[in-house]
Amino acid sequence: MRITLALSIFILISAFTFGQTKENDKNFNIGIEAFNSGNYEKAISYFTLSINELSTTNAIINRAISYYYMGDSCNFCTDLKRAYGFGDTTAREYYKTNCIKSSWNRVIPDSIKPENPDAKYLEVTYSKYFRDSLVMVYFHNGGRIWWKTISDLPDNAYTIVEIMPQFRGGDQALMKYLDTNLEYPTGDVGNRIQGSVIVQYIVATNGAITNVKVLKGIGGRYDEAAVKVVSGMPKWIPGQQNGKPVRVKFNISIPFSVKSK
Repeated sequence: MRITLALSIFILISAFTFGQTKENDKNFNIGIEAFNSGNYEKAISYFTLSINELSTTNAIINRAISYYYMGDSCNFCTDLKRAYGFGDTTAREYYKTNCIKSSWNRVIPDSIKPENPDAKYLEVTYSKYFRDSLVMVYFHNGGRIWWKTISDLPDNAYTIVEIMPQFRGGDQALMKYLDTNLEYPTGDVGNRIQGSVIVQYIVATNGAITNVKVLKGIGGRYDEAAVKVVSGMPKWIPGQQNGKPVRVKFNISIPFSVKSK
């Protein structure tokens, strides 16, 4: 990464010095001089002044590279993303190469499946330095593949992350917990309702179960029983994004049948 950037420095600070105001040009050139002398902190200050006077991709990209040499990857990517938003192709390539990563997943998570039952696979693009990611859901429809974008941060919680949360002991342990702890509403022994209650919850960064609510119910006391059993789950192993624990949203189907206890 550093070699690629070094080879491009001369192009960036020599080719983008046009179309600026006098004050902007002055601050921009001082920033270039500071950069060439290795004073990246000073370069950032003057590129910032240049940007405040007239926001150009020239100054933004050069400030991004100055941040890079200061070891500030977050601000490096922030500036690249900003220049990318202005349509700069150089910033776009740097941003895609250094600031994001993508993965494909044919397993559709429960948090996405109910609203997208025909989804075949996902493309998930993660930001390496920010709390954002993009989920592209692809469908096969009439021999064609089409996609739509899903926001990945409802309620400040992800719907899919690099390492998903897990019930301690795995899925079998989760099923055993539900089978042991789910209680039919009292008084319904002879008149049991059959169906499934879909419950949504968030696994917090410490693994605790929070924000429990019914997405699709079958009746008051049954919905309450489903919420109770989900709320009572022990702490999960939290999910991780970029090596850090994050909040992750889940949906779970709680079945009630005549065979249930």
